[in-house]
Amino acid sequence: MRRFWMIVLTLTLMSSFAHAQQATPPPDMPVPADQLAKEKINPPVVIKRVIPEYPDFVRSRHINARCSASLTVDVNGIPQNIKLVRCTEPVFAQFFLDAVSKIRYKPATTQQGKPVAVETNMMIDTKFSDGRVDLGNLIHCGFSSPPGVISTEPGADGVYPLTKITTPPTLTKFSDEDYGDTAFMLDGNSACDILLTITAAGKATDPKLIYCESAGISKPAIQSLLKSSYKPGKINGKAVPIRVSVHLEYSGVNPNY
Repeated sequence: MRRFWMIVLTLTLMSSFAHAQQATPPPDMPVPADQLAKEKINPPVVIKRVIPEYPDFVRSRHINARCSASLTVDVNGIPQNIKLVRCTEPVFAQFFLDAVSKIRYKPATTQQGKPVAVETNMMIDTKFSDGRVDLGNLIHCGFSSPPGVISTEPGADGVYPLTKITTPPTLTKFSDEDYGDTAFMLDGNSACDILLTITAAGKATDPKLIYCESAGISKPAIQSLLKSSYKPGKINGKAVPIRVSVHLEYSGVNPNY
């Protein structure tokens, strides 16, 4: 039987994923990923792709894996400061990092054509069996009262705040609108706190961002919550619209094996 084997290499320049940093970095420092557009930097381009070389004992396990790393592409297009962000299977990690170190780029440039060092990210999916990479149950969601709530009464719009007199809504099906893939590329847990109204029909509306650990995670986090399905909250057994604070977090896979 022919062995199914495929490796997918994904370059992500993370133009908005990194934490906000100073707008003009020192000349000897790489341009942060979230500053490329603002500084009008042409991003680096992969010119030499490298597939990880896995030994037979890894291939024989017939498992799939995803690994991601952060790195700096220097003025010569060579990866530097490579850091493993996470990997679903520890045995894949070192082979993945070895491959990333051998990737070559056309370096990033200013509008005047001057090469500059920039921060970026790399993700590689490796498949030795049919099906998707199993990320497991890594996305967690919880509800709490909105900040500053002092009354149990509904507002002028008829929406109740989540308080002790209400039965809270529940998430029945999470629709991942790129939140998981984006979070996988980032350090930390990509935690976000978002205000939502869950209608009496169980539909999420009127999102308002309170906080996100990384700027680039906010849009997919909000879209995922809006597309998800909910069981509405209740008062005295009757479904009513309820305003809640939603905490969304990606537990990830710890790279410190």
